[in-house]
Amino acid sequence: MTSRAAWTAGNGGGFSWTTAINGSDLASLANGSTVLSSVADIANQTNLDIYADVSVRMTVASGTPPTGAYLAIYLVALLDDGSTYGDGSMTSGGTITRAPPYSPVGIVALESAAATTLLSGFVQGIVIPPGSFRFALYNNTGAALSATAGNCIVRYRTYNVNLNN
Repeated sequence: MTSRAAWTAGNGGGFSWTTAINGSDLASLANGSTVLSSVADIANQTNLDIYADVSVRMTVASGTPPTGAYLAIYLVALLDDGSTYGDGSMTSGGTITRAPPYSPVGIVALESAAATTLLSGFVQGIVIPPGSFRFALYNNTGAALSATAGNCIVRYRTYNVNLNN
Protein backbone atom coordinates (compact mmCIF):
# COMPACT_ATOMS: atom_id res chain seq x y z
CA MET A 1 0.00 0.00 0.00
CA THR A 2 1.31 3.43 -0.91
CA SER A 3 0.68 6.58 1.05
CA ARG A 4 1.53 9.31 -1.43
CA ALA A 5 -1.00 11.60 -3.12
CA ALA A 6 -0.24 13.06 -6.55
CA TRP A 7 -1.92 15.03 -9.31
CA THR A 8 -3.36 12.97 -12.12
CA ALA A 9 -4.60 14.18 -15.51
CA GLY A 10 -8.29 14.90 -15.76
CA ASN A 11 -10.65 12.64 -17.64
CA GLY A 12 -11.87 15.54 -19.79
CA GLY A 13 -9.30 17.96 -21.14
CA GLY A 14 -6.61 16.53 -18.89
CA PHE A 15 -3.23 18.27 -18.82
CA SER A 16 -3.64 19.49 -22.41
CA TRP A 17 -4.61 23.16 -22.59
CA THR A 18 -8.06 23.40 -24.19
CA THR A 19 -9.90 26.50 -25.42
CA ALA A 20 -12.16 27.83 -22.67
CA ILE A 21 -13.42 30.96 -24.45
CA ASN A 22 -13.09 31.54 -28.20
CA GLY A 23 -10.91 34.48 -29.22
CA SER A 24 -13.77 35.71 -31.40
CA ASP A 25 -15.94 35.99 -28.26
CA LEU A 26 -13.29 38.16 -26.60
CA ALA A 27 -12.21 40.33 -29.56
CA SER A 28 -12.91 44.01 -28.83
CA LEU A 29 -14.60 43.18 -25.50
CA ALA A 30 -15.21 46.58 -23.93
CA ASN A 31 -14.02 47.52 -20.46
CA GLY A 32 -16.79 46.79 -17.96
CA SER A 33 -18.26 43.95 -20.04
CA THR A 34 -18.56 40.18 -19.57
CA VAL A 35 -18.75 37.50 -22.26
CA LEU A 36 -19.98 33.92 -21.88
CA SER A 37 -17.99 31.41 -23.91
CA SER A 38 -19.45 30.06 -27.14
CA VAL A 39 -17.30 26.93 -26.79
CA ALA A 40 -19.45 23.82 -26.27
CA ASP A 41 -20.33 23.04 -22.66
CA ILE A 42 -17.69 21.42 -20.49
CA ALA A 43 -19.71 18.29 -19.68
CA ASN A 44 -18.18 17.24 -16.38
CA GLN A 45 -21.04 14.92 -15.36
CA THR A 46 -19.26 12.22 -17.42
CA ASN A 47 -15.61 13.09 -16.74
CA LEU A 48 -16.10 13.96 -13.05
CA ASP A 49 -12.89 15.98 -12.84
CA ILE A 50 -12.39 17.93 -9.63
CA TYR A 51 -10.06 20.82 -10.53
CA ALA A 52 -9.35 23.16 -13.41
CA ASP A 53 -6.69 25.78 -14.07
CA VAL A 54 -7.25 28.71 -16.43
CA SER A 55 -4.54 30.48 -18.44
CA VAL A 56 -5.22 33.98 -19.81
CA ARG A 57 -3.21 35.96 -22.40
CA MET A 58 -4.72 39.14 -23.87
CA THR A 59 -3.39 42.16 -25.67
CA VAL A 60 -4.59 45.75 -25.57
CA ALA A 61 -3.37 48.93 -27.19
CA SER A 62 -0.33 50.19 -25.28
CA GLY A 63 -1.35 51.78 -22.03
CA THR A 64 -1.01 51.62 -18.29
CA PRO A 65 -3.79 49.67 -16.58
CA PRO A 66 -5.48 51.78 -13.90
CA THR A 67 -5.02 50.91 -10.23
CA GLY A 68 -7.19 47.92 -9.38
CA ALA A 69 -7.41 46.64 -12.98
CA TYR A 70 -8.18 42.94 -13.40
CA LEU A 71 -9.73 40.20 -15.51
CA ALA A 72 -12.27 38.01 -13.70
CA ILE A 73 -13.02 34.39 -14.58
CA TYR A 74 -16.52 33.06 -13.87
CA LEU A 75 -17.76 29.49 -13.91
CA VAL A 76 -21.30 29.63 -15.27
CA ALA A 77 -23.29 26.46 -14.63
CA LEU A 78 -25.94 25.08 -16.95
CA LEU A 79 -29.13 24.91 -14.88
CA ASP A 80 -31.69 22.12 -14.59
CA ASP A 81 -33.73 23.23 -17.62
CA GLY A 82 -30.77 22.52 -19.92
CA SER A 83 -30.78 25.97 -21.51
CA THR A 84 -30.23 28.62 -18.80
CA TYR A 85 -26.70 29.55 -17.70
CA GLY A 86 -26.10 31.10 -14.28
CA ASP A 87 -28.60 33.85 -13.54
CA GLY A 88 -29.95 33.76 -17.12
CA SER A 89 -28.46 37.11 -18.13
CA MET A 90 -25.93 35.65 -20.61
CA THR A 91 -26.22 33.46 -23.69
CA SER A 92 -23.56 31.57 -25.65
CA GLY A 93 -21.00 34.07 -26.97
CA GLY A 94 -23.13 36.97 -25.72
CA THR A 95 -21.98 39.94 -23.68
CA ILE A 96 -23.43 41.99 -20.86
CA THR A 97 -22.19 45.44 -19.83
CA ARG A 98 -21.50 44.57 -16.21
CA ALA A 99 -20.06 41.84 -14.03
CA PRO A 100 -22.35 38.92 -13.20
CA PRO A 101 -24.09 39.16 -9.79
CA TYR A 102 -22.17 36.21 -8.33
CA SER A 103 -18.56 35.62 -7.30
CA PRO A 104 -15.83 34.90 -9.84
CA VAL A 105 -13.81 31.70 -9.47
CA GLY A 106 -10.61 33.65 -10.04
CA ILE A 107 -9.09 37.07 -10.60
CA VAL A 108 -6.10 37.96 -12.78
CA ALA A 109 -4.80 41.12 -11.12
CA LEU A 110 -2.93 43.51 -13.41
CA GLU A 111 0.05 45.66 -12.54
CA SER A 112 -0.65 49.37 -12.89
CA ALA A 113 2.93 50.62 -12.58
CA ALA A 114 4.03 50.33 -16.20
CA ALA A 115 2.73 50.61 -19.75
CA THR A 116 2.02 47.22 -21.28
CA THR A 117 0.28 45.55 -24.18
CA LEU A 118 0.20 42.01 -22.70
CA LEU A 119 -2.28 41.12 -19.97
CA SER A 120 -1.66 37.62 -18.70
CA GLY A 121 -2.16 35.42 -15.70
CA PHE A 122 -3.11 32.08 -14.26
CA VAL A 123 -5.93 30.92 -12.01
CA GLN A 124 -5.34 27.56 -10.40
CA GLY A 125 -7.26 25.03 -8.36
CA ILE A 126 -10.77 25.97 -9.45
CA VAL A 127 -13.16 23.37 -8.03
CA ILE A 128 -15.46 22.39 -10.89
CA PRO A 129 -18.97 20.94 -10.52
CA PRO A 130 -20.10 17.48 -11.66
CA GLY A 131 -22.32 18.95 -14.36
CA SER A 132 -22.16 21.10 -17.50
CA PHE A 133 -20.77 24.62 -17.43
CA ARG A 134 -18.94 27.28 -19.42
CA PHE A 135 -16.45 29.95 -18.48
CA ALA A 136 -17.07 33.69 -18.75
CA LEU A 137 -14.61 36.60 -18.59
CA TYR A 138 -15.18 40.09 -17.18
CA ASN A 139 -12.92 42.86 -18.53
CA ASN A 140 -11.95 45.46 -15.93
CA THR A 141 -8.66 46.49 -17.55
CA GLY A 142 -9.55 50.08 -18.35
CA ALA A 143 -9.45 49.34 -22.12
CA ALA A 144 -11.12 47.22 -24.78
CA LEU A 145 -9.37 43.95 -25.58
CA SER A 146 -7.63 43.46 -28.93
CA ALA A 147 -9.85 43.30 -32.01
CA THR A 148 -7.74 40.38 -33.25
CA ALA A 149 -9.20 37.09 -32.03
CA GLY A 150 -5.77 35.42 -32.03
CA ASN A 151 -4.61 37.92 -29.40
CA CYS A 152 -7.32 36.89 -26.94
CA ILE A 153 -6.53 33.48 -25.45
CA VAL A 154 -8.27 31.77 -22.52
CA ARG A 155 -7.54 28.06 -22.04
CA TYR A 156 -8.17 25.51 -19.30
CA ARG A 157 -6.91 22.12 -18.18
CA THR A 158 -8.43 19.61 -15.75
CA TYR A 159 -6.98 17.30 -13.15
CA ASN A 160 -7.71 15.20 -10.09
CA VAL A 161 -5.84 13.81 -7.09
CA ASN A 162 -4.62 10.22 -7.11
CA LEU A 163 -4.61 9.02 -3.51
CA ASN A 164 -2.99 5.71 -4.33
CA ASN A 165 0.25 6.73 -6.00
